[in-house]
Amino acid sequence: MKPVSCGVKATTLTPFCYHSLMVQSGTATLPELVSDRAVAFGLAACLGMMNRSVALPPKDYRKHLRMLPWRTSVFFTDDPCLLPPLLRHTNLDGEGGFQENLRKATASGNFKTHYHIQEVPHAQVFYGAIFGFDPFEYAESIEPGRERKLVIRIGLHRNGMLKLEPADVKEVYLNAHTAGMYFGRDELRVSRYLLHSLQITPSMPVQKALDEVMQWK
Repeated sequence: MKPVSCGVKATTLTPFCYHSLMVQSGTATLPELVSDRAVAFGLAACLGMMNRSVALPPKDYRKHLRMLPWRTSVFFTDDPCLLPPLLRHTNLDGEGGFQENLRKATASGNFKTHYHIQEVPHAQVFYGAIFGFDPFEYAESIEPGRERKLVIRIGLHRNGMLKLEPADVKEVYLNAHTAGMYFGRDELRVSRYLLHSLQITPSMPVQKALDEVMQWK
């Protein structure tokens, strides 16, 4: 079967955040993108391709990404935006107890009982592509006549919801970290180093990106 590419428009239905950047008394999300791995695993959960279990398996991106029948680009928006800082409170007394080692950890990091986050608002639009697999066609084969739309969950604790629908996308960005770390493709040039796990390539035509990711095996 000839590999396919599927341009995708992704619209936020609810705000979401990640612990992307350190800021005073908390963390802020990178507002301009949704990472390739967030889309890949969110899509897998949406299409019922993940084990149903209350316990998370050991993290093994190399193994798990190779098992998926698709590869994904990074999804970008032309109008990045963040909501005002939001104070979050973690009730460690009720959720984690107050053991000695936990009390010592509550002054910093993700264990702080009070910390700020900044979320991407709803109605933000991102564009990217899915390669080697058409998720909309697959969903329609299971439920004939359904709309060519899917909703996946992303963000911390999967609190965010992202609507995916087909779109005409001409150029995309790949994640050179995913290519090199998990698929041995170290040849990709990096144009922007956002985080260690997000090393963005220059933009490239969708067909060129398809040719590249079909080598990610």
